[in-house]
Amino acid sequence: MKKDINRNSHFLLTQSQNQLELILREIDTLKLALFQNSRVFNELSAILQQPEFSYESSKSYQLAFSFINAMTSSKPYIDSFYFYSDNPYRRFVSSADGISSLDHFRDTSWFINFMDYKGPPAEWTERRKVAAYDLQQTTDVVTIYHVLAEEKIGIFLNIRTAYIERLLRDITNYEGQLFLVLDEGNRVLFANRPQYDIGEAELAAIASRDEASFDMELPGGEAGVTKIESGRYGWKYVSVIPHASLYETPSRILNYTVLFACVSFALGLLLTLYLTRRNYRQLLAITSLIRSAENNKSQLQSPKRVKDEYTYIMQNMVQHFIEHRYVQTQLSEKKYKLQFMELLALQSQINPHFLYNTLNSIYWETVGLTGKPNKASTMIEHLSDMLSYSFSNPANEVTWEEEIANTSSYIHIQKQRYKEQFDVEFQYGEDVLPYYTLKLLLQPLVENSLYHGIKEKNGRGLIRIRITRAGEELRLRVVDNGIGIPEERLAYLRQALSDEGEPSRHIGLINTHRRLRLMYDAGYELRLWSKEGLGTVVSIRLPLRDRPS
Repeated sequence: MKKDINRNSHFLLTQSQNQLELILREIDTLKLALFQNSRVFNELSAILQQPEFSYESSKSYQLAFSFINAMTSSKPYIDSFYFYSDNPYRRFVSSADGISSLDHFRDTSWFINFMDYKGPPAEWTERRKVAAYDLQQTTDVVTIYHVLAEEKIGIFLNIRTAYIERLLRDITNYEGQLFLVLDEGNRVLFANRPQYDIGEAELAAIASRDEASFDMELPGGEAGVTKIESGRYGWKYVSVIPHASLYETPSRILNYTVLFACVSFALGLLLTLYLTRRNYRQLLAITSLIRSAENNKSQLQSPKRVKDEYTYIMQNMVQHFIEHRYVQTQLSEKKYKLQFMELLALQSQINPHFLYNTLNSIYWETVGLTGKPNKASTMIEHLSDMLSYSFSNPANEVTWEEEIANTSSYIHIQKQRYKEQFDVEFQYGEDVLPYYTLKLLLQPLVENSLYHGIKEKNGRGLIRIRITRAGEELRLRVVDNGIGIPEERLAYLRQALSDEGEPSRHIGLINTHRRLRLMYDAGYELRLWSKEGLGTVVSIRLPLRDRPS
């Protein structure tokens, strides 16, 4: 608020400065008119030099006087205008009385100050009193001196102080506010009221401050001062607002604020008491509801309608308690089902164990028939390793080293069957072997390449398996040079991968895709390319894992 008041005071001072400098420009107009109109200037100077008026000089005088009178009489703030050019007769031209003699004129103090000045052309101002025609009263004026030449030629504008001070009173906004206009000597030229208790020392202190707005201790008390300086004549425009007046409105606002705060506190206390009692009753109801739910004996009653936040909470609590009881019932049922499934799983383990032992017996029988390992015993050995890999470890993730070893056993079996009709190339670095992957990920892809690509091909086939690491990802690519997939069939397979369909062929690829989705969700990518007559490419991108999930 203080900043706003200072800003407002600065605006008013600027407005006053503009109005006063607009008035001051009148003397510039007169000065320019006299200098530019050399005929008027010369005629006036010549008339003051002549001891008597001739007809021609009288005519010239009337012309010049009319010009000056017209310039000044239309301005209510101009009291009079004087023109003096050095002459032996002590005569000058007055806008009020025409050609006058200083020996018989009521106002001569300006002439004394003018004659006392010794120096080059200059301008200055002075506040003084001018006697009226009856010499009983005086009028306050501010005289603006313009010395035009060293030969004692000057023009003098007398401004009515009362007119300017009335303007200053009209723009006063605060009670006790004081507007002052100081001259270059820090003397008061204009004030918005006749009486004020600021002395010369205080005025000098105000004028010496560099700040535009500041607080100052004055004889009447502390006050806020705002000032601006004008380059014209060195005038200073000053606004002084006593703090008692400045803070009258805030003090009143503070009193009302305290009153309303007390009333609000009392009302708030009553409202708080009412709300606390109501909330306490509601909390008791919620506590009772929770105890009823914990006892699990009484039937839960939901509020009939939602009236406030508490009934909303109670309604939702009843709903959640009912859902919780339902979930508990479902969990109990699932627990019994899980126990039953575990029993079935234990029973199902008997069959693979029996099959594994039977294969071992057949292995030793085939070795006994030939007295040494043979193709049949080798196939049985690799098949036993695959069964052991499939059933011995219930985990879903294994290292790439284990997955590659299991796939190699499968490849050995198939090579015995297909009489070395195909080759398999592994491309991987030792750095990928310790990382973990989905169990039985690689073998179904090799099986798809063999049965749907290589087996139907004329000539020797090739399956290339490449495993690489790329940043935090592991990339697998299985490429074969088999018969490829027709475009219609390829489109069908891609749609099946997207929609999780059930194609009659490539079941291993679809199952692998589903298992990857269950384990990695959206953190993997499986893509399929194929060209009929050239071969098929399956590419999988997986997150890199250095431990089982």
